[in-house]
Amino acid sequence: MKNFKNKKNRGKGFTLIEMMVSVSIFVIVAFIVVSTLLTLSYAYKKAQKMRLLMDNLGFAMQSISLNIREGNNYNQSGCSRPNDCLAFKTIDNATPVCYSFLATKIKKCTSCPCNIGDTDMVAPEVEISQLSFYQTGDHSRNKVKIIIAGTAGKGRELTNFFIQNTVAQRNED
Repeated sequence: MKNFKNKKNRGKGFTLIEMMVSVSIFVIVAFIVVSTLLTLSYAYKKAQKMRLLMDNLGFAMQSISLNIREGNNYNQSGCSRPNDCLAFKTIDNATPVCYSFLATKIKKCTSCPCNIGDTDMVAPEVEISQLSFYQTGDHSRNKVKIIIAGTAGKGRELTNFFIQNTVAQRNED
């Protein structure tokens, strides 16, 4: 009778090897899940940063376009290189505005060319490699084609961009 009880008790529970195998499998699965979550978290943060930079660049482009659309008396005098700046008068015909490309930034100022201390239009993480203004159209209604190219972000998050926009003058000179 005693042998029967011992055999019955030995059949219950897990052996040490079974426990070690199951814990090892659990650790491997947990490691895979945690590394996947960390990768997804990094990708989400990268996407958020890039979205903010692109929103900043889009806002700058929209602001430039609106001012050009509402302005008049376009000229490119004072530019250090052809097509790298554009000067005009605002809608109230009193305030001159100039947008120019200087030291990897888009600058806004009151006389061309802009200086280092003038207002930056984009975030520090955005570096502009090309800013060009091509003025076309007849004398009754001018058009300005704006081309912006550069990089946004830093390190592994570096992304190239190229934006082109054409703005038609709303008000006649």
